Amino acid sequence: MLSVGALALAVWACETARNIGGIQRDQTPPVITLTNTAGDTQDIAGGLRFNVSAVDNLALLSVNLTFSGGLIGTLDTTFLGQVKTYSVARQITFPAGSGAGGNIMIVGRATDGAGNFAADTIFIFLRNVQALQVTLISPTPGAIASQGRSIPIQVRAIQNSGIAKIGFLVAPAAAVTNPTVPPNDSIVFLGVLRDTALYTDTLNVVAATGTFDVIGFAEDSAGRRGFTNIVTVTIQSAVNDVTPPLVSHSVGARVEVNDTVIIRATDPSAISWIGFRVDTSGLLLKFDTINVAAGNLTDVTRRASLNLGSVLPPGVLPHQIVVRGYACDGAVARNCSYTNTTSLLPSAPITPPIVPAVQIVPPRSPTALIDTVIVVNGLTVQLAGTGTIADAIYNANLRELYLTNPGLNRVDVFQVANTSFVAGGIPTAGGQPWGIALWPRDTLGGYKDTIIVADAGGSYLGIINVGAGGPRQIIWRQSLPDFIIQTYKVIIQAGGAVVHITDYHTSDLPQYLATVCRVASGTSACHADSVFAIYSTAPTGAETPPFNGRATLRMEKLINTTDPNLMFGHLFWEIGTQSFNETTDTLRIFLSRGRNFSKVILSACGGATINLARMGLGDRTFTRNTGNFTHAFIGEGGNITAQFARVMSYDARNQLLVGTAAGCSTGNATRDSGQVDIDFGMSPGREVSDFIANTGIRVVSVATNFNGLTNAVRADSIYYLDQDLRRMVTSAAPPGPSPLTPGMDMNYFHDFAPTGQCPPGSTFCGGGTDKNQRLMFSASPSGNIDVFDTFFGAFLGSIPVRDPIIGPLRVARDAGGNQLLFGVTPTGLLVVQLPPIVNPLPVPPHH
Repeated sequence: MLSVGALALAVWACETARNIGGIQRDQTPPVITLTNTAGDTQDIAGGLRFNVSAVDNLALLSVNLTFSGGLIGTLDTTFLGQVKTYSVARQITFPAGSGAGGNIMIVGRATDGAGNFAADTIFIFLRNVQALQVTLISPTPGAIASQGRSIPIQVRAIQNSGIAKIGFLVAPAAAVTNPTVPPNDSIVFLGVLRDTALYTDTLNVVAATGTFDVIGFAEDSAGRRGFTNIVTVTIQSAVNDVTPPLVSHSVGARVEVNDTVIIRATDPSAISWIGFRVDTSGLLLKFDTINVAAGNLTDVTRRASLNLGSVLPPGVLPHQIVVRGYACDGAVARNCSYTNTTSLLPSAPITPPIVPAVQIVPPRSPTALIDTVIVVNGLTVQLAGTGTIADAIYNANLRELYLTNPGLNRVDVFQVANTSFVAGGIPTAGGQPWGIALWPRDTLGGYKDTIIVADAGGSYLGIINVGAGGPRQIIWRQSLPDFIIQTYKVIIQAGGAVVHITDYHTSDLPQYLATVCRVASGTSACHADSVFAIYSTAPTGAETPPFNGRATLRMEKLINTTDPNLMFGHLFWEIGTQSFNETTDTLRIFLSRGRNFSKVILSACGGATINLARMGLGDRTFTRNTGNFTHAFIGEGGNITAQFARVMSYDARNQLLVGTAAGCSTGNATRDSGQVDIDFGMSPGREVSDFIANTGIRVVSVATNFNGLTNAVRADSIYYLDQDLRRMVTSAAPPGPSPLTPGMDMNYFHDFAPTGQCPPGSTFCGGGTDKNQRLMFSASPSGNIDVFDTFFGAFLGSIPVRDPIIGPLRVARDAGGNQLLFGVTPTGLLVVQLPPIVNPLPVPPHH
């Protein structure tokens, strides 16, 4: 018999199940999406940029952002009222000297009014040379352990000013013991601090069940402490183990012959063997395993080189292979397996299994995970430190590539002979080394073992000896003059006329750089007094309008002297002499080399009339010289304000007229005096404007061939121009989205024009020596190097490489005559020995 109370309770429960009043509780979670707006890798100068989007069917209560890794913090947003949709672009800025940087995990959590929630996660690498980056290399998520076995601990810390302390913490501490004598969990460094520290230790597991957490930490020289993410290790039993280990592997979709394959295996009975297998066309190519039983480790990660150079026949690249991980445990049954999970390391999608060479225990589901990858051309060497590469040049005499690294205030030196970087590079190149060029010896392509470096952080060029007698020492700094652009006007007023001179100040900081020379009479040797640097400037923002934020183009004779009378500088005003239907000004240019030396190098007597606003160039104006040092080619890039970007060319074979100081009448009883220096080598304004009239583009890189007959501009496509800057043909080669792939260069031996006769009127279209050298190499967003014919603009093929080239690309002649291609990628410096390429164009006519 039920009591009243019991009955009431039963009825209440029944009515609750029937939802009294018909009101349904909201059980629909919101949706949140995080997206990055500036790529997976971002510079700290631009801040941390990402988008947050959240939506709910009724109303959002809050959106919470949690940052970990290279940035620790939270960012919470709580809503008042009914907000169903939330979308915001976040940009987190950092003060100067901030230690934030490295890999940052951002977790977004959206919660609605009923308590339903959803989360999304993204990773962004924040590039900051000042950041303290701390990484827990081992253990990694998914780690397991067992009583009586060991587990490795490895922490890495990087900070530009030095690491003072590095270590790890375990909670609960009683779950493990440290066999190190004496036991410790950190190292303190004294004296000169290294910018990179690695701490390695091994812990013995004493707990029989449960879990324990591991976190790494480090302190930099300023006492700032950084932490890694927490990794939870699960303790399992190894009694009567007949289960094979969990095995994962990670390898790129494209690999070079010596690339790394990462294999990770876990098992409570410890790992005894670990390695990988490579097959091609169903045949075993390589089986590489090592015995790691002595470590008694339940979690082992091996980083092994594929080392395919000795097993792949020559001339087969690109070539397809199949890669699998492999491991055996230390149990009595000796359980083994190929890759059988993707939970330990990222791996390829499931593909049909390959029959193993020997019988092993069948792997867990998913079955026989493998990676089908492409072995591609080239060798990628990690750059020496962080920073960015602005420009590069190759010296075949010494087989060295010089790369300007303004982020680290040095020139990095890569030696082809041993495929490695010189430690420390060249630190005397300047505070912000940018453009770089070789010192010409003759107009046949010879050069000295001397480099010229433009310091965008100072008003000088660094002249550095990289050959005998150095090594790599600065010889002198060539101070650059201050040019003041002036307009000269005669104003008629009562009682006579007055002269009105207006000054316009521009930046003197050099940016990109090319070198040319004028020869001694009757020879191909450069005259000792006629080696010139042609350089664009890096604006500072303090320029006088209309030059604010604008670059100018200049030339400086390279001479080791302190006598300003022996120096020569020129501002290329010639590019502004255009016949536009606009008001023009009479130009005057004043040069100063300090308080004790100044002169007018273009007086009003020259009668040069220009449109002043068109003299300023984009803030990233590229300059390149030809292989024979007779020409230079310049392309206006960066923040161009004109509708069309401009290009210019320079021919050192033409006259350089250095005037003598003289006076002249400028009308109405007024006079002016000074020199009238004119360089007839610079392309006149009418040719510059001709390119504007034909091509509306934004320049991202330029290239020129050995003799200056073919010039190339890359923007939305590659445009080929003749020596008079007339556009001749185009190649469809867009540089792609972010990250941009602007790099391009011509074959070193390229001596063709993009116009002229074809056979039978000439041996090859465009003249030249060998049509197989009539090639352009262009970085492609797909990760290939595309090859084009520069006379027809036709696509000839691709050279697959591992990573897209996002920085400078250079093609150079090596000492033995082979051609090398260098390119800066997100992972380092790519070096490719270019294979022979047969150019079939023009196709023989059909009869």
